Amino acid sequence: MLGYIIKRALYMVPTLVLTSILIFTLIELPPGDYFESYITELLASGETVDPQKIEFLRQEYGFDLPAYERYFKWAFGLLHGDLGYSFEYQLPVSDVIGDRLWLTIIVTFFTIIFTWAIAFPIGIYSATRQYSWGDYGLTFLGLLGLATPNFLLALVMMYFAKE
Repeated sequence: MLGYIIKRALYMVPTLVLTSILIFTLIELPPGDYFESYITELLASGETVDPQKIEFLRQEYGFDLPAYERYFKWAFGLLHGDLGYSFEYQLPVSDVIGDRLWLTIIVTFFTIIFTWAIAFPIGIYSATRQYSWGDYGLTFLGLLGLATPNFLLALVMMYFAKE
């Protein structure tokens, strides 16, 4: 069993590397970079743009490097715990994620508890009253819940919460 786990973990490494290369390539495909869209936003709002400052920022964040060098710089930083800088929030990505991580963990924990609190009694009922109308009804509701897209379920729940 331990050999199987090690083998699967070793398969995971090239899969993660190839996935990161593919995603990085997809992000790099559109023409331009962040600073070109930033310049467009500034000009649209009537502000002036300092070309020297933009060029300095391009060099500072490595946007003047070829794509493969940026990828290796990003991957090296990722392996050392540096997730980069978010231009959207003007903060390090680790801070942006860290601010939301605990709330996500709390919501996930209570979701699991709620799911178990509902699923275990239903499972016990279905096991003790096999092939009954209640068993079929609860099985149907469970399958309906699995087949319903999450966004649709959220919209229905918001509708009933509003009522």
